[in-house]
Amino acid sequence: MNPQAAQLRRSRLTLILLGVLFVGPLIGAWILYSAGLRPSLTTNYGTLVQPTTPLPKLELRNAAGEPQPELMLGRWSLVQLGGETCDAACSERLVLTRQVRLALGAAGVNKDRVQRVFIVPSADAAVAASSQLREAHKILHIVADQTAAGQRAADIFKPTDPQAIYLIDPNGNWLITYQNQTDADAFQRGLLKDLKKLLRLSSIG
Repeated sequence: MNPQAAQLRRSRLTLILLGVLFVGPLIGAWILYSAGLRPSLTTNYGTLVQPTTPLPKLELRNAAGEPQPELMLGRWSLVQLGGETCDAACSERLVLTRQVRLALGAAGVNKDRVQRVFIVPSADAAVAASSQLREAHKILHIVADQTAAGQRAADIFKPTDPQAIYLIDPNGNWLITYQNQTDADAFQRGLLKDLKKLLRLSSIG
Protein backbone atom coordinates (compact mmCIF):
# COMPACT_ATOMS: atom_id res chain seq x y z
CA MET A 1 0.00 0.00 0.00
CA ASN A 2 1.50 3.35 -0.98
CA PRO A 3 1.95 6.04 1.73
CA GLN A 4 -0.85 8.25 0.35
CA ALA A 5 -3.34 5.39 0.40
CA ALA A 6 -2.24 4.40 3.90
CA GLN A 7 -2.73 7.98 5.14
CA LEU A 8 -6.21 8.08 3.55
CA ARG A 9 -7.12 4.78 5.21
CA ARG A 10 -5.95 6.08 8.63
CA SER A 11 -7.97 9.27 8.17
CA ARG A 12 -11.08 7.22 7.33
CA LEU A 13 -10.56 5.05 10.41
CA THR A 14 -10.22 8.18 12.52
CA LEU A 15 -13.51 9.53 11.17
CA ILE A 16 -15.23 6.21 11.92
CA LEU A 17 -13.86 6.27 15.46
CA LEU A 18 -15.10 9.81 16.00
CA GLY A 19 -18.48 8.86 14.61
CA VAL A 20 -18.77 6.00 17.08
CA LEU A 21 -17.52 8.18 19.93
CA PHE A 22 -19.58 11.31 19.40
CA VAL A 23 -22.40 10.60 16.94
CA GLY A 24 -23.40 7.18 18.29
CA PRO A 25 -24.29 8.48 21.76
CA LEU A 26 -26.31 11.27 20.17
CA ILE A 27 -28.44 8.74 18.29
CA GLY A 28 -29.02 6.80 21.50
CA ALA A 29 -29.83 9.99 23.36
CA TRP A 30 -32.31 11.02 20.65
CA ILE A 31 -34.10 7.66 20.99
CA LEU A 32 -34.32 8.10 24.75
CA TYR A 33 -35.41 11.71 24.30
CA SER A 34 -38.18 10.60 21.97
CA ALA A 35 -39.29 8.14 24.62
CA GLY A 36 -39.61 10.99 27.08
CA LEU A 37 -36.49 10.28 29.16
CA ARG A 38 -34.82 13.62 28.19
CA PRO A 39 -31.10 12.76 28.54
CA SER A 40 -28.41 15.37 27.95
CA LEU A 41 -27.33 15.58 24.31
CA THR A 42 -23.82 16.78 25.22
CA THR A 43 -21.33 14.00 24.53
CA ASN A 44 -17.97 15.77 24.35
CA TYR A 45 -16.63 18.81 26.16
CA GLY A 46 -14.47 20.27 23.41
CA THR A 47 -15.13 21.35 19.83
CA LEU A 48 -14.70 18.62 17.23
CA VAL A 49 -12.48 19.67 14.33
CA GLN A 50 -14.33 19.03 11.06
CA PRO A 51 -12.90 17.77 8.87
CA THR A 52 -10.13 16.06 10.82
CA THR A 53 -6.96 18.01 10.07
CA PRO A 54 -3.55 16.29 9.68
CA LEU A 55 -0.84 18.48 11.17
CA PRO A 56 1.87 19.49 8.71
CA LYS A 57 5.47 18.80 9.60
CA LEU A 58 6.60 21.15 12.37
CA GLU A 59 10.23 21.89 13.17
CA LEU A 60 10.21 21.37 16.93
CA ARG A 61 13.30 21.40 19.13
CA ASN A 62 13.62 20.76 22.84
CA ALA A 63 15.39 23.07 25.28
CA ALA A 64 18.71 21.44 24.40
CA GLY A 65 18.17 22.27 20.73
CA GLU A 66 17.57 18.65 19.71
CA PRO A 67 15.06 18.08 16.87
CA GLN A 68 11.80 16.31 17.79
CA PRO A 69 10.43 15.38 14.33
CA GLU A 70 8.04 12.64 15.50
CA LEU A 71 7.05 14.06 18.86
CA MET A 72 3.32 14.09 18.12
CA LEU A 73 3.16 10.64 16.57
CA GLY A 74 2.46 7.38 18.37
CA ARG A 75 0.60 8.79 21.37
CA TRP A 76 -2.39 11.02 22.10
CA SER A 77 -1.10 14.56 22.62
CA LEU A 78 -2.56 17.37 24.69
CA VAL A 79 -0.96 20.43 23.12
CA GLN A 80 -0.75 23.85 24.73
CA LEU A 81 0.79 26.91 23.07
CA GLY A 82 2.90 29.20 25.20
CA GLY A 83 4.55 32.58 24.84
CA GLU A 84 7.99 33.87 25.73
CA THR A 85 7.01 33.44 29.40
CA CYS A 86 4.48 31.23 31.20
CA ASP A 87 2.27 33.40 33.40
CA ALA A 88 -0.16 32.31 36.13
CA ALA A 89 -2.96 31.39 33.70
CA CYS A 90 -0.54 29.38 31.55
CA SER A 91 0.79 27.58 34.62
CA GLU A 92 -2.72 26.78 35.88
CA ARG A 93 -3.64 25.21 32.54
CA LEU A 94 -0.51 23.05 32.63
CA VAL A 95 -1.42 21.91 36.13
CA LEU A 96 -4.90 21.01 34.92
CA THR A 97 -3.65 18.78 32.09
CA ARG A 98 -1.14 17.20 34.46
CA GLN A 99 -3.96 16.34 36.87
CA VAL A 100 -6.11 14.94 34.06
CA ARG A 101 -3.31 12.63 32.97
CA LEU A 102 -2.77 11.46 36.55
CA ALA A 103 -6.50 10.90 36.94
CA LEU A 104 -6.45 8.59 33.91
CA GLY A 105 -3.96 6.39 35.69
CA ALA A 106 -6.01 6.45 38.90
CA ALA A 107 -9.05 5.34 36.86
CA GLY A 108 -7.19 2.29 35.55
CA VAL A 109 -6.46 3.79 32.12
CA ASN A 110 -2.94 3.59 30.72
CA LYS A 111 -1.89 7.24 31.12
CA ASP A 112 1.30 6.60 29.15
CA ARG A 113 -0.85 6.64 26.00
CA VAL A 114 -1.27 10.38 26.59
CA GLN A 115 1.49 12.97 26.55
CA ARG A 116 1.52 16.72 27.19
CA VAL A 117 3.29 19.02 24.75
CA PHE A 118 4.03 22.68 25.49
CA ILE A 119 5.02 24.60 22.34
CA VAL A 120 6.77 27.94 22.75
CA PRO A 121 7.83 30.41 20.04
CA SER A 122 11.62 30.48 20.46
CA ALA A 123 14.67 28.59 21.71
CA ASP A 124 15.12 31.11 24.55
CA ALA A 125 11.51 30.59 25.61
CA ALA A 126 12.05 26.81 25.67
CA VAL A 127 15.09 27.19 27.93
CA ALA A 128 13.20 29.56 30.23
CA ALA A 129 10.12 27.31 30.37
CA SER A 130 12.24 24.26 31.09
CA SER A 131 13.92 26.05 33.99
CA GLN A 132 10.60 27.36 35.32
CA LEU A 133 8.49 24.22 34.93
CA ARG A 134 10.74 21.18 35.20
CA GLU A 135 10.24 20.64 38.95
CA ALA A 136 6.42 20.80 38.83
CA HIS A 137 6.06 19.11 35.44
CA LYS A 138 8.60 16.32 35.12
CA ILE A 139 6.65 14.63 32.32
CA LEU A 140 6.08 17.52 29.93
CA HIS A 141 7.56 17.96 26.47
CA ILE A 142 8.69 21.58 26.14
CA VAL A 143 9.62 22.45 22.58
CA ALA A 144 10.40 25.54 20.54
CA ASP A 145 8.57 25.92 17.25
CA GLN A 146 11.20 26.84 14.69
CA THR A 147 9.04 26.17 11.64
CA ALA A 148 9.03 28.83 8.93
CA ALA A 149 6.85 31.86 9.59
CA GLY A 150 3.27 31.30 8.49
CA GLN A 151 3.52 27.53 8.97
CA ARG A 152 3.97 27.31 12.72
CA ALA A 153 1.63 25.64 15.20
CA ALA A 154 0.08 29.00 16.08
CA ASP A 155 -0.63 29.60 12.39
CA ILE A 156 -2.36 26.22 12.15
CA PHE A 157 -4.40 26.37 15.34
CA LYS A 158 -5.14 30.11 15.07
CA PRO A 159 -5.96 30.36 18.77
CA THR A 160 -8.60 32.79 20.00
CA ASP A 161 -7.97 31.63 23.58
CA PRO A 162 -4.33 31.68 24.75
CA GLN A 163 -5.06 28.84 27.17
CA ALA A 164 -6.67 26.52 24.61
CA ILE A 165 -5.78 22.82 24.56
CA TYR A 166 -5.56 20.89 21.29
CA LEU A 167 -6.00 17.12 21.17
CA ILE A 168 -3.88 15.39 18.54
CA ASP A 169 -4.31 11.68 17.76
CA PRO A 170 -1.38 9.23 17.45
CA ASN A 171 -1.44 9.60 13.65
CA GLY A 172 -0.83 13.34 13.92
CA ASN A 173 -4.43 14.46 13.27
CA TRP A 174 -5.91 17.46 15.08
CA LEU A 175 -9.23 16.19 16.46
CA ILE A 176 -10.59 18.44 19.20
CA THR A 177 -10.08 21.98 20.51
CA TYR A 178 -10.79 22.92 24.13
CA GLN A 179 -11.06 26.68 24.49
CA ASN A 180 -12.84 29.46 26.38
CA GLN A 181 -13.11 27.22 29.44
CA THR A 182 -13.89 29.50 32.38
CA ASP A 183 -14.83 26.76 34.86
CA ALA A 184 -11.59 24.90 35.54
CA ASP A 185 -13.24 22.08 37.50
CA ALA A 186 -15.86 21.43 34.81
CA PHE A 187 -13.16 21.58 32.15
CA GLN A 188 -11.02 19.06 33.99
CA ARG A 189 -13.95 16.66 34.37
CA GLY A 190 -15.00 17.08 30.74
CA LEU A 191 -11.50 16.58 29.35
CA LEU A 192 -11.02 13.50 31.50
CA LYS A 193 -14.34 12.07 30.33
CA ASP A 194 -13.46 12.64 26.66
CA LEU A 195 -10.04 11.01 27.04
CA LYS A 196 -11.48 7.98 28.83
CA LYS A 197 -13.92 7.45 25.96
CA LEU A 198 -11.28 7.82 23.29
CA LEU A 199 -8.78 5.52 24.96
CA ARG A 200 -11.41 2.85 25.57
CA LEU A 201 -12.59 2.89 21.96
CA SER A 202 -9.24 3.33 20.22
CA SER A 203 -6.47 0.76 19.94
CA ILE A 204 -3.98 3.24 18.45
CA GLY A 205 -1.42 5.02 20.56
